[in-house]
Amino acid sequence: ELVAFIQRAGETAASQRQRLYLVGGVVRDLLLGQTNFDLDLVVEGNAIELAQHLAKINRRKITTHPRFNTAKLQWDKWSVDLATARSETYAKPGALPTVTPGSINNDLFRRDFTINAMAIELNPSHYGELIDRHGGRDDLEHKLIRILHEKSFTDDATRIWRGLRYEQRLDFQLEPITLQLLKRDIPMLDTISGDRIRYELECILKEERPEKILRRAEELGVLPKLSPTLKGNGWLAEKFKQARQLTSPNPPTVGLYLAILAYPLTIGDTESLISFLRLPKSLAQTLRDTISLKAKLPFLANPKLAPSSIYRLLHGYSP
Repeated sequence: ELVAFIQRAGETAASQRQRLYLVGGVVRDLLLGQTNFDLDLVVEGNAIELAQHLAKINRRKITTHPRFNTAKLQWDKWSVDLATARSETYAKPGALPTVTPGSINNDLFRRDFTINAMAIELNPSHYGELIDRHGGRDDLEHKLIRILHEKSFTDDATRIWRGLRYEQRLDFQLEPITLQLLKRDIPMLDTISGDRIRYELECILKEERPEKILRRAEELGVLPKLSPTLKGNGWLAEKFKQARQLTSPNPPTVGLYLAILAYPLTIGDTESLISFLRLPKSLAQTLRDTISLKAKLPFLANPKLAPSSIYRLLHGYSP
């Protein structure tokens, strides 16, 4: 069904004299033989007009964002994001980019890593052709995470966290110059807002084995940028594993993982982390409850504790 939609989309774009491409993570995962249903399409033209046309033909639900010239099509369990090809410039380190319409080459160059900077053409005349200007396929074969230019981490330091996530998820390695630049640019994480750092942390905590990423982050000196006393050690790995066993077959929630990560912190360090990440009220309360419960553990460990005392100690905490 998705393949039929993609072919129809390419034909529709060609009829409007536009060029359409499948881009990003889905191309990477196709080449790796992995499943990925998060489809991102880029058009050299007008993404919203093309999406509206496709929605009409296929009777799909459409959501548009005129400010960013993007659209989302949804049906059944599928969703497809469409965007106009664009270039990006950064006024200063850590700033959100200034976006202007561009070519597919511009669009691929603005991406974080070579393995995510490939595209597949969907127009019928060149259907299925791989566009790989930055050696992404070669880096996939050699299991390397490589940035596209030396200012990449300076422009957007969230790529530091993302690089560690891809490295550990795919069992790849940071390419030597990329690793050197990552270490150099760790201070640039100070240019990124807490909201954006929190998003990257949440993405990490949704990975299959987040402890691997956190261990690597500590090893490289990235984890202390969240809080100087956080650890990605064996204790954390063991507790994350126990959490997965307890919540199986479902994965642990972000809140549970975050509570375990913050468990060794003092009250002051916990409050600093909550403030820095601008945690939503529910997540902030989870961390505060964790610290409070930690102080009560010696009492709760008493085998002679009466049920009424247990109730009194635990009353008021969220489930």
